Amino acid sequence: MTFEQAEQYIYSLSNLPRTEYMRDIKHCNIYLKRLQFFLDILKNPEQHIPHYIHVTGTSGKGSITNMLHQILLESGKIVASNVSPHPTSIEERWRLGDKTMSKQEFADIIDAVIKPALDTYIRTSPYDMISFFEIMTAIGLFWFAKHNAQWCILEVGCGGKFDSTNIIPHKDIAIITNIGLDHIGIIGDNKKEIAIEKSGIILKNVPVFTQETDPTILDVFKNECDKQDTILHISNNDYKKTNSDISEMTFLYNEKQFTIETLGEHQINNAILCIDVAKHLGIKQEDIQIGLKKTNLPLRMEIMSKDPFVIIDGAHNPDKMKTSVKTMQEIKKLYPQANIHLLLGFSKDKNIETMLEQLSTLDPHTVSCTRNTAHAFKTVATPKYIEEKIKLSTPETKTFISLDPQLALKWSQTQMEKHDILFITGSIYLSGEIQTYLTI
Repeated sequence: MTFEQAEQYIYSLSNLPRTEYMRDIKHCNIYLKRLQFFLDILKNPEQHIPHYIHVTGTSGKGSITNMLHQILLESGKIVASNVSPHPTSIEERWRLGDKTMSKQEFADIIDAVIKPALDTYIRTSPYDMISFFEIMTAIGLFWFAKHNAQWCILEVGCGGKFDSTNIIPHKDIAIITNIGLDHIGIIGDNKKEIAIEKSGIILKNVPVFTQETDPTILDVFKNECDKQDTILHISNNDYKKTNSDISEMTFLYNEKQFTIETLGEHQINNAILCIDVAKHLGIKQEDIQIGLKKTNLPLRMEIMSKDPFVIIDGAHNPDKMKTSVKTMQEIKKLYPQANIHLLLGFSKDKNIETMLEQLSTLDPHTVSCTRNTAHAFKTVATPKYIEEKIKLSTPETKTFISLDPQLALKWSQTQMEKHDILFITGSIYLSGEIQTYLTI
């Protein structure tokens, strides 16, 4: 089986009827049961991984997963992690040590393991078909266990309590980064309800770490921690930034110096939470410092080039966009003569109008409106809709529409003067696709 055949097989499973977590939260009691049934067929790989760190929250999950992975790797651990969604290709979801799964490994696992296991599942299971994300979780756990991972960092897909990653039998640390309104109406109708759902990853005697500051939300976490007889650790984010340039930030935290090679002061807050977790796990100071400095955060205010100046970003909800826009405003202070050009695409189910209002504060010189073409199963906002909405806030801005993201990129590049900045954001799928064009 080739990689393309394996990928097509997995995507083709979407034509089977099933109860979907993102569409039917009210019947969520079966989701973990059906995944457990499938993992039993795979001989329970989840039980062969000694240590887990479970990460949920509205923003920062991917960054924290990457930072902790690099810190644990630097400390000598055999560490695995999963992230979602994948930016460009499906096998990028799973990382072991310093490498992601290869295309050939993915094809081999699908052909030899997942396909026959799914046939066994549909013949014997009392439940309906497992979901795409549940299969992704199972693939990761199987691969991690096969390679004897000691530590596994799992990023929640959505929510917490009934998310497929909560199938793990134990965990060393539970992390809830913060609570925003992404997925409102799916896992809750307000922040408190969303917080209750995300606090479902808290288990008995498992330490919980957060950087949330809202007292109402913290009360939700504290109540659940009391029920589970465990402790809530709140990162105080009391730091001093000592140096900052366009490619890295250095800061003091608890009288120790750390450097992260990324943009956006919000990433310092993410780093501090990781420092607190690593210290709790007994990881040496030097390993934490080196791990953070080595961490790569793809598609998170990532500078692709400085001549021309291109920044690529995966912000896809108002909480993430707020920090991205703030970072762009700081960059604009460093380059006051630069015009900002936007290249935008969004998934249809996101709060697009709010994000466009946030982006309009950058006073964009041009806006190129497009969509991702790499993920056929993800419904997108039409480029025309994006143009109409951005025009409400910036009616004089020059705009361009294309269904082809590569053509949209070329148009934006032709509009740039020598010292201008192109900012690509709105969807991790779009940014991941554009990234491939920029690196050709």
